[in-house]
Amino acid sequence: MSLGSHPAVRDAVTRSRHLATHDHLDTVTSTNDLALAAAQEGGTLGIVVSADRQTAGRGRRGRPWTDDVAGPEGPGNLAVSVVVPAPEPYTTLTPLAAGLAVAASYRAVGAVPALKWPNDVLLEERKAAGILVERHSVAGTDVVVIGCGLDLDWRDVSREGQAAGWTSVAESLGRSVDRGEVLAALLTALDGELTDLLGGVGGRPTVLERYRDACSTIGREVEVDLPGGVLVTGRAVDLDPEGLLVVDTARERVTVRAGDVSVLPPG
Repeated sequence: MSLGSHPAVRDAVTRSRHLATHDHLDTVTSTNDLALAAAQEGGTLGIVVSADRQTAGRGRRGRPWTDDVAGPEGPGNLAVSVVVPAPEPYTTLTPLAAGLAVAASYRAVGAVPALKWPNDVLLEERKAAGILVERHSVAGTDVVVIGCGLDLDWRDVSREGQAAGWTSVAESLGRSVDRGEVLAALLTALDGELTDLLGGVGGRPTVLERYRDACSTIGREVEVDLPGGVLVTGRAVDLDPEGLLVVDTARERVTVRAGDVSVLPPG
């Protein structure tokens, strides 16, 4: 069954406050690019594009990102992109909200995820999803494109390079995963996170507090490779109101807006 016709996925879109349409494809270049193009062509915001395989996606800092792993029972990955109005004034918290939504989708099928600042979801300390949020202007409206690359079933898949340290939901669970169940849970959770960013029930979003609780980076010794090649080493101690990582180097506290974060081994 295509995820485009999966009952749980259709129901998640129908019941949502912020999602309007869903298009599922087999193989694409980039779901972020396709979703943005649909918005630029006049599509109603709330566009969702998902794909089994992505051949020319992007990671942070413009790195190439490919989601085309062949798992033992079909596609091993799932790429999902959503275009919605930028949730002002809390747009900078959107990547954190997306991480919480992906984590919720993994919990929905029995996995136990953690979050690595700023854009990774971990299973057993290994990367199992990545997130890329891009901001654009469409017809005079500021929008965010929320892209999620999910590793669902890499059992018996050989991997090398950076991917050698990655894992998937099926490996963590030791069994197959219902892709439709994961996608439906992701869309439902993301819809709830967008409501929270727009003021939630009490007028102030709770995403920052909830992300702090779920973030395995806070409290750990880290090395941060800042743009320009500057290295900062210290303990990750907090997130600031914008969702930026605060690192205590023992000489000063550095607020990290962008950079590659590596968690250092104990000792």
